[in-house]
Amino acid sequence: MIQLKLFDNKRSFKDYTFIEGFPGYGLVGTIAANFLVDKLGMELIGYVESPLFPPVTAIHNGKPLPPMRIYESKKHKILLGMSEFVMSVKVIHGVADLLYPWSVKKGIRKIVSLGGISIKGKQDEVFCISSDPKELKMLEKLDVIPIKEGATTGVNAMLLIKASMEKKIPVVLLLAEAKQDYVDPFGAALVLSSLSEYLGIKIDTTELVKEAMVIESKLRESIEAAKKVEQQYKGASDRMYA
Repeated sequence: MIQLKLFDNKRSFKDYTFIEGFPGYGLVGTIAANFLVDKLGMELIGYVESPLFPPVTAIHNGKPLPPMRIYESKKHKILLGMSEFVMSVKVIHGVADLLYPWSVKKGIRKIVSLGGISIKGKQDEVFCISSDPKELKMLEKLDVIPIKEGATTGVNAMLLIKASMEKKIPVVLLLAEAKQDYVDPFGAALVLSSLSEYLGIKIDTTELVKEAMVIESKLRESIEAAKKVEQQYKGASDRMYA
């Protein structure tokens, strides 16, 4: 019921990193994903579709786009999956069941999920969880803090379970401190800074911090538009941005 469609289905992505940026705490993953697409000049190479998804088309720069998309940076060997709607439980399981075996089949070396976590202090820390102890040790050296106890939810949680049980490719969660009640571009800047060091790719977040208020305003407009659609489809099981 959930399908991933590439414009070239024969492509292999050996040794690529798959980055997942789906809506969650503070919309950190969504903001970070949008920023990466723009700043790394990533190319749209496919999309994910399902009748379980809400009836929404994203509009960017006047162009209609699927709400869940796949982008590529050949230069950095990165694939990026992003979504512009919050997923129901049924969709979460379906997307994870699709993405993990697909990534294994395509030769991807690891999956990195970007998200947010509640602020513990000054909003200056990034936390991590991984199915692979080697990845945790690498992140600890970069001052990313491993989470020893707790719980996580969403697609990243299901991917983490699959990686822990199947041990085919590792899954890493990078979680920046963020504010829950509204979109948090600064949290996205934090998680991208850690991602930059982790992957050895230059990602200048200065502009993201400066434009935090502008990004927040634009996302709020999208949220309001999504809420109007949700009101029209009250019987639908999917919940849009909240």
